[in-house]
Amino acid sequence: MEMPDNAASSRRPSQIDNANRRSARSRTENRQYRGLTCANCRVRKVRCGGGQPTCKTCEIYNDECRYDKAPPMSQVMAMAKRLQEAEDTIVSLRAQRSTSPCEDTRSRSSPSPQIATPLATAPPSVAFAAARPATTPLAPVIPMGVPAASQPNDQLTEVPMASSGVSKQALPPDLSLDENGEIQYYGPTSAVHDPLQRQQGTVTIQASSAGSRNPSRTDIRSALMAYAEESKIWEEFALGNASLQTGIPRQIIAKLLHVHWTWVSPMFMYVYRPAFIRDMATGGRYYSELLLTVICAHAAKYQDGNYADFLLARVRRLLGTAIQEPSSIPTVQALLQLSARELASGSISQAWVYSGIAFRMASDLGLQHSSPGIKGLGPVDLEIRKRLFWSCYFWDKAISLYTGRLPAVTELLHDSSLDLLDDSMELGMWAPYYGDSLNFTTLSQTHYPPRTSYAVSCFSNSCKLSIIVNDIIVQLYSRRSRTITESALRDIKARLDDWRAESPAHLQYDPDALPIVCPPPHIISQNLLYYTTVILAHRPFWPLATYYEVCIAAAHSIEKLVLLLESTFGLENITYLMGYCIYTGASVVLEDAQSSNQGVAHPVLSTFLRALNAGMRRCPLLERSLNIIIKRLSHASPDRQNMPTTRIEGGSRDGVQTSGGAGGVHMNPYIPAFPYLDPPMPFDVNMDAYLGDNNINSMDVLDCFPEMQLEAGDILPFF
Repeated sequence: MEMPDNAASSRRPSQIDNANRRSARSRTENRQYRGLTCANCRVRKVRCGGGQPTCKTCEIYNDECRYDKAPPMSQVMAMAKRLQEAEDTIVSLRAQRSTSPCEDTRSRSSPSPQIATPLATAPPSVAFAAARPATTPLAPVIPMGVPAASQPNDQLTEVPMASSGVSKQALPPDLSLDENGEIQYYGPTSAVHDPLQRQQGTVTIQASSAGSRNPSRTDIRSALMAYAEESKIWEEFALGNASLQTGIPRQIIAKLLHVHWTWVSPMFMYVYRPAFIRDMATGGRYYSELLLTVICAHAAKYQDGNYADFLLARVRRLLGTAIQEPSSIPTVQALLQLSARELASGSISQAWVYSGIAFRMASDLGLQHSSPGIKGLGPVDLEIRKRLFWSCYFWDKAISLYTGRLPAVTELLHDSSLDLLDDSMELGMWAPYYGDSLNFTTLSQTHYPPRTSYAVSCFSNSCKLSIIVNDIIVQLYSRRSRTITESALRDIKARLDDWRAESPAHLQYDPDALPIVCPPPHIISQNLLYYTTVILAHRPFWPLATYYEVCIAAAHSIEKLVLLLESTFGLENITYLMGYCIYTGASVVLEDAQSSNQGVAHPVLSTFLRALNAGMRRCPLLERSLNIIIKRLSHASPDRQNMPTTRIEGGSRDGVQTSGGAGGVHMNPYIPAFPYLDPPMPFDVNMDAYLGDNNINSMDVLDCFPEMQLEAGDILPFF
C-alpha cells in the first residue's frame, strides 16, 4: 500500500516542474507582445493586446490589423553618419576658400566651361553651404526620435540654407527680430524699434563684407535644385518619424500626402515640399504637427474614408495652441489650407476668419519684404517666403471672389519675385492619384499618360493673373472707389491681352482646338480663371451688346474646357475655384436660357448645372451656387422669358430698356456676380431692402449687380 504513495510522491516534483515551465512560457508569450500597438488601436487611443496576426480589438471591430514599425536604428545611424560627413566636408571647403582666395578668384573668372566650381561638383549639402552667406551661424539639428546615445559626436549637422539666425544689423528698416529670433515687420510709424540705429549698423556690416562674393542666380538655382533632390532621400524617414510623433499610421500619412501633392499643391503651392519633408524628418522650423495634420485633413476630402472628422478634431486642438504662440511660417501655411478646406465645406465665416489670421501672421513675419538683400536668410528661406507671400495673395483674391468682399492683401512684391528659382517641380511628371477612392473617370490612373506638370510656371502665371483680378474687383465692383468707365475697361482688357500673349505656350489651351486628353487640372483651372476674368471685366457693361457678346464667347469657352475636364477626370473632384468659374459662365448664358424657353435644357447651361451638381460631393459649397441658378430659373416670369432684352448698340446709351414688375419694381434678369450673396426673389435694384438697417455702402460687400448701374444711368460718362 505504500508503493503507490511512493510512486505518486516520486512523480509529483516532475509534474510541478512541467507546470512551472508552462506558466513561464505563457508569461513569456504575453511579454513578447507587450509594448506593441497596432495602427488601429493607436488611432482609437485604446490599449492593444499586441496579438499576432490580429489583436483582439481589431478582431472585434473586424478591421485589418497592421503594426507600423519604426525605422531601424541602422538606418538612423547611417543618415546621421552621412550628415556628419557632409558637415566635415563643409568645414574643410570653407577652410580652403579662406586660405586660397587667389585660386578661388581664378576659378570664378575662368571662361572655360570645363572647369567645375565647388558648387557644381560638391555633394548637395556642400552646394548649399557654398551658396549660403558666410555670416550665417550653423545650428545643429537632431532628428526626432533618435536616442541621445546613438548620435555620433553628440550632435548632428545643420539643415543647410534654412537658417534661423539673422543679424539685426542685416535687416531692412521695416523688419526686426522678436525675443525668439524670428523676423517681424513694423511700419515707419511704429514705436517698437529704432530703425535709425539699425541702419547705421547695416552700413558697417555691408562694408565689412563687401569683399565677399555673393552667389549668382545660377549658383542659387543649382543649389536649390540639389536641395530638392536631396530632400527625396528623407521621405521614408520623414514618414516614419511623423507617424511616431502624431500616432497616425504611416500608410495613411503617405497616402494623404500623395493626394495633397497631386491635387492641392500645384494650384496654390502653400508648402515648399523639399523643406517640409526634410524638416519633418529632422524637426526643423518649416514643419509642425499642425501643418501636417491640416494637410492630411484637407486631402482627406478626396478620399472615401472616415478619418477626416478625426483629423479635423485634432487640427482644432492643435490650432488653439498654435495661435497663442509667435507667428511662424508653418502656422500661416496651415491656416491658409484650413481656410480653403472650410470654404469648400461651406463654412464661409470660418474660412474668412482663418484666412484673415493667416494674412496678419504673414504681415507680422514681413513676408512682403523677401528680397535677396536680407542678410542671414539663405536661398531656401527666401524661396519659402516668396512662395508663401504669393500663396497668400492668390488665395486672398480667390476667397474674395466668392464672398464678394474687398481683398485684404494689397501689398505686392516686385515682379521678379515670381521668377521662382527652384523649378524642380516644373518638369516633373504628373499623373492622377485617387488613393482609396473609387475612380469613375473615363481614363483611370493606369491609363492616363503622365504629363509634364509645369506646376511652377502655372503658379507664377496664375499669381500674375490674380493681380489683374484684384484691380477688377477694386475698380469695377467696389462700392467706394470704383470707376466704371470705358477707359477703365480698355486698360484692363489690354492687360488681360498682354497676360495671355505672354503666358507660356504650354499653359495656353485654345477652346476651339483642345486635345483629346485633358492636361493636369491646375493648368485647366488657370484657363478657366482667365475666361472668368474676361467675364468679370465686361459684366458691368452687359447692356452694351458688343461687350455682352464677349462674355457669351467666354462662357462657351468655359463650357468646352469643362467638357474636356469631364472626359478625362470626371467632375467629382472639381475645386471651389473651378466651381466659381462654372458659376460665372452660367451667369452669362442664363438670360439666353430664359429667353429661349429652354431653361435647364439649354445645352451650355445644362453642362454647368451638371458640373456643379457632381462637384457638391467633394465641395458642398457649390450647392449654394447651384441653388441660386435654379432659383433664378424658377422665378423667371413668362413675360420675361418671351421678351428678349434690348441692348445698347455701338456704345450709345439711348434706348436702354428696363422691365418693370408690379408696382414698378425693376426686375433684374441676372444672378449675383458673387454667389455668397443670395437675396430673395425678385431681385431689386435697391439692395438695402434685404440688408435691414445696415447701409450697404458702409460694408466691404462688393456690388453683385454692377450692370444695373449702367442701365440706371448712374455711371461716369464714357471717354
